[in-house]
Amino acid sequence: MKNIFDIFNRNPLHSEIFKAAGSLGEDLRMSVFLVGGYVRDIFLNRENKDIDLMVEGDSILFAEKLSSKLNAGQIVVYEKFKTALIPYNGIEIEIAASRKEAYNTQSRKPVVKDATVEEDLSRRDFTINAMAVSLSPKGFGDLQDPFNGRKDIEDSVLITPLDPDETFSDDPLRMMRATRFAAQLNFTIVSDIYESIKKKSHRLSII
Repeated sequence: MKNIFDIFNRNPLHSEIFKAAGSLGEDLRMSVFLVGGYVRDIFLNRENKDIDLMVEGDSILFAEKLSSKLNAGQIVVYEKFKTALIPYNGIEIEIAASRKEAYNTQSRKPVVKDATVEEDLSRRDFTINAMAVSLSPKGFGDLQDPFNGRKDIEDSVLITPLDPDETFSDDPLRMMRATRFAAQLNFTIVSDIYESIKKKSHRLSII
């Protein structure tokens, strides 16, 4: 497919951030990706002010250097989860390392471990949020969509990347997110996902 950014009118400030992140990733020899709701909203033609970046490497170091490159000032660091937040001109830029998560049955707070990009995408709530766009200069705008999220957006359906019982048991808040996305986006919760929500509804007690 063509560069994904060609399908919508880019916000100039967002473009600045994407290019700065990609250039920095090249300097640090880290792959950098735009992920999450921003990618989903490109296909839905929706505005999104929250920018989620994923790096294969030291996310805190990357965040510190990106903040300096953008002259953004102080960052907020969540060391345990290997994430950092950069407030920048009314935009929240969140940087996280590609990771996989292990959950205690009594908590939504995971133990975080390094992972590949595809492993990171597999842990996300729904396929529509499990896509990544390269920001590296050589592959700028290339889409990674291992779970067919783009097709599910076209079909207006909510499907989990992995087994829904596992997805909802790990983080039961995802069941509430399913109903919110269904209402906000007018998407359908497919039957096996709906049945899993009913089956795992008792897990909401830990929220």
